[in-house]
Amino acid sequence: MIELDIDEIIRAMHERSEEITYYLNKDTGEIVYIDESIAASVEDDYEQQLTALEEWSSDAEDDDMYHEKIYSPTEEVDEKELIKRIRFIKQDDYEPIPTITILEVKKIIEEYLYIEEEFSEALKITIRTSIANLNNIEDIDEVLLKHIGDKEKWDNYYQSVVRKKVENWLGGLGFYG
Repeated sequence: MIELDIDEIIRAMHERSEEITYYLNKDTGEIVYIDESIAASVEDDYEQQLTALEEWSSDAEDDDMYHEKIYSPTEEVDEKELIKRIRFIKQDDYEPIPTITILEVKKIIEEYLYIEEEFSEALKITIRTSIANLNNIEDIDEVLLKHIGDKEKWDNYYQSVVRKKVENWLGGLGFYG
């Protein structure tokens, strides 16, 4: 049984960056990330090497032996080798970790406002309008801290919703079920 760190997956889901992509290694449960700017150059280099290898060897068996020798699963890999594995060699072993979007966070807030009876309609409207045009989680948290009395209750609710989302995602990958 593979040990998964759900809290670490949640942390990765909250990282919003076009420069970094997080992956779950489905064989080990490890979370890895790649820098997309480095990945672009690695992909170009790999495509050139693959083209050269195909021209050099028309024997598919030699090609498979070459990849098995170069990309042994037990050896330590640097970032460029990791990118090659994720994008070309062992794509089925890695699953990109989805991010939690601002829209999803706002939806969770809306659900919380709906189920919690302690908020007046005026306060609900204030919170909705205050976060409507915000596009980063820190600003949304600041609004919530200002208007939601029981921050711990909100945090617990939010974490339970996100944890359920992660468990559903992992279930789709065959880890829970």
